[in-house]
Order: sequence, then structure tokens, then C-alpha cells
Amino acid sequence: MNEDLRAVSDWMKTTDLVEVVWRKGAKGFALCGPDAPSTNLQAPPLPASRFLPVPSEGVGVFQWNEPGKARLCEEGAAVPEGAVLGIVTTGSGKAKPVKAPAAGRVVKVFVDAGQAVEYGQPLFLVEPA
Repeated sequence: MNEDLRAVSDWMKTTDLVEVVWRKGAKGFALCGPDAPSTNLQAPPLPASRFLPVPSEGVGVFQWNEPGKARLCEEGAAVPEGAVLGIVTTGSGKAKPVKAPAAGRVVKVFVDAGQAVEYGQPLFLVEPA
């Protein structure tokens, strides 16, 4: 077990959690504690989607842009890969940009300025070009 997973496993033992799942894109892991219910059932895979979710990279407050600057994105807008769609301001005041994962079109906006967001919460859906 690599050191990062060992640290998560050790932390998990200090909580009442029985399972931890983390995923970012195609990478991720799942850890189950000894008290996790035993099940051999596998959930069927979800059908492939033509949309890419754009999740929040942190916990904080969503803003369209830095104060005094114009809104960067709207539903239906064409965006290049890496385009900044908005920002999430964390409790420390640091602004984390929310970037388009691929060139395409923003098909859905799930948040508005001033809304509190959680890590991993979908903020946008982008349809790749």
C-alpha cells in the first residue's frame, strides 16, 4: 500500500466510517473498513454520457469571476479546453479556478454566484466538441 493510501486508511480507523470512495476523472480508490457490510453484488455500470461534469475542486463559495470582473460563462457558451468557468473561494480566501475539462459547449449550469459548494459537487456539464 502506498503512503498516501496508508494515511487515508489510518485516518479512517479513527472515525466511524465504514467506506471511503474517492474518484477524480478515471482515477480513484475505495477503502472498506472491517465493519463494512459484506456484499457480493456489483452495481451495473452507468451508461456512458456524452456530457462531462465539471466538479468543484474545493469547499467554498462559488463566484463567476473575481470582484469587479465580468461573468465568464453561460449555458450554451462555447468554451476551449482549460477555460475558466468560474472560481470557488475557500475559507482561507484563496480562489480556485473551475476549468473546462475539454473544448465544447456548456450545456448546464448548476450553481449561481454566492452559492456554497462542496468538494466534488457538479457545477457545470460540458458537451465535448
